[in-house]
Amino acid sequence: KPVQPKEILKACIRALKATSSLPEDGSQILSFLSPAGGVGTTTLAIEAAMLLRKSGQKDDSTCVVDLDFQNGTCTDYLDLEPRLDLDEIGPHPERLDLQLLEVMFSRHASGVSVLAAKGRPAERPALDASVVIRLLDLVSSRFKNVIIDLPRAWEPWTDQVLLGSNRVYLVTDMTVPGLRLARRLAGALVERLPDLKPRVIVNRFEQQLIFGNGLRRAEVERALEGYFEGTVVNNYKLVREAIDRGLPLEAVKAGSNVSTDLKRILLAQAADKMRAA
Repeated sequence: KPVQPKEILKACIRALKATSSLPEDGSQILSFLSPAGGVGTTTLAIEAAMLLRKSGQKDDSTCVVDLDFQNGTCTDYLDLEPRLDLDEIGPHPERLDLQLLEVMFSRHASGVSVLAAKGRPAERPALDASVVIRLLDLVSSRFKNVIIDLPRAWEPWTDQVLLGSNRVYLVTDMTVPGLRLARRLAGALVERLPDLKPRVIVNRFEQQLIFGNGLRRAEVERALEGYFEGTVVNNYKLVREAIDRGLPLEAVKAGSNVSTDLKRILLAQAADKMRAA
């Protein structure tokens, strides 16, 4: 004493970061989160993984981690069988190592690995925070790129996962309620975790004519008040076909406008990282 409460909070966050799932070996962890369902968060997370794997020097460099243990759909989107056994690792987290985890990865033909458990819609799995952080520590030591698909419900481990991420993307759609929700969530995250810098991706974006009705890009940017990262075009037909066939977007249509928009966002992040370095 005397000390400001804000300074204590910042010190605690620095301490958390020192023991979080973020390694200092050059790997990157991208977390995708949404304030509302049905806006394409899982689609963009998977497509980001596909783009990063394609840009990598080796096939086995990228992993998608589905942390929505209740309603996760990453494996459904890729027509894979979820293999993460929560009943096996939950009661015995001390047994969890890379050798055990290796058999729990689902492998996609593209070279992307997926770590996901079978959904339990009628119950909410109570997984200890130490188990989730241990999982992410192992995954981040194994892969260069880790893409995390987070549940909308706030879990005891959500704060630490966000703090351990290089980049946190909030995904919303191009509606007034969606933009307001994203702005409120971004503000709440910064208030809760002052060192966090969330960025908002507006999915299903449609460019409006000058004299037409509806939201325009400039209005979208103003509504998000500095949290705007970029837009991904609305191509519902392509995305729907990819999901129904259990394929990545690239397998349905190479160089699609959805992939191009998301790639532009990821490349902007890489440029920011290089400038910081």
